[in-house]
Amino acid sequence: MGWTYTHRGSTPVKEFLTDQLNCENKHASYKILDIAIVKMRTAYMAVEIIRRNQKTSLLDMETREVVAFVFLLDYRSNDPNYDMGYKDMDESMGPFESECPERILNLLTPTEHEYALKWRRRCRENIARKRSLRLVKNTVIETQPISFLDGCTRSRFQVVSLKPLQLLCLDTRMLCKVPRAMLQNMIKTPAASTV
Repeated sequence: MGWTYTHRGSTPVKEFLTDQLNCENKHASYKILDIAIVKMRTAYMAVEIIRRNQKTSLLDMETREVVAFVFLLDYRSNDPNYDMGYKDMDESMGPFESECPERILNLLTPTEHEYALKWRRRCRENIARKRSLRLVKNTVIETQPISFLDGCTRSRFQVVSLKPLQLLCLDTRMLCKVPRAMLQNMIKTPAASTV
């Protein structure tokens, strides 16, 4: 399970990956139904696979399944020959990356594969967590204790600004900046109440 480096040139990433994956061979047909690039480092794809009947060599629609593929992405703009790299896996490998958009998860056909089920569950939990963290100005949130550079630990905040995200500590009245990704993992109460 290593990395593949190749030349992408000016081809958009989604188009490049689609060209790499869409194909028919003597075993099956592979077609990307939807693709999402998250943070330019991970591609999530819903891929339709239809296997060929071994006797007739025709595509057998009864074997149709839609599975998730996850590609880790790397870019090397200084290398004219190998400017893009990817590491490919499917959901049955239980990828660590689990920020697959809901629209892609909704395209997947049912599976009984344990790792795929666990991966899908993690993705849906991440989606639910992000939804619960939809912040609105003046929202009051409670987090696990967060340590700041001044040596203080704070856990009760009011959202003062969304871009950039700024929080007012309700205990010390200190204006704080907390990265959204960190806040997502630290929040205890849903963003519901407002002042």
